[in-house]
Amino acid sequence: MLEFVEKGCMTLLPHRLVVREMKNLRVSPPGITPQRERKPRLIVDCSFWQVNGETESPSPGDSTQFGKTLERLLCLTRHSNPRFGDVHTCKVDLKDGFCRVWLEDNGTPNLAVAFPACEGEEPMVAFPLVLPMGWEDSPPWFCAATETAA
Repeated sequence: MLEFVEKGCMTLLPHRLVVREMKNLRVSPPGITPQRERKPRLIVDCSFWQVNGETESPSPGDSTQFGKTLERLLCLTRHSNPRFGDVHTCKVDLKDGFCRVWLEDNGTPNLAVAFPACEGEEPMVAFPLVLPMGWEDSPPWFCAATETAA
């Protein structure tokens, strides 16, 4: 989590100040998902306070077109204009890709995460500034952003 704070993907605030200022704050617990041949991935349990269940977002749900990528690439290649030369494709593995899509400021308090503290340290709350892994709207927004870029 500290790595995300250092990258500017999360901001930390003292728990005592946050609780005093934000009466309806729901702080979700963090989690870790093991990854093969990579370091573990940080996730947020957005189901803990029913954040996922209460999310009402105009996310582009149809942007997650799993299983259609090859079909779309072949169609685009087939119908490309030869005047522009050969078609080149690129497959990029975006590590922590959700961290490339920023949230609106007013949405971050709903996605607060408990920041692990050691004994004797002041408890802190982390607020994601980018799409958090574990929020149900992160995949469609990420897919829409990458599709737009493509």
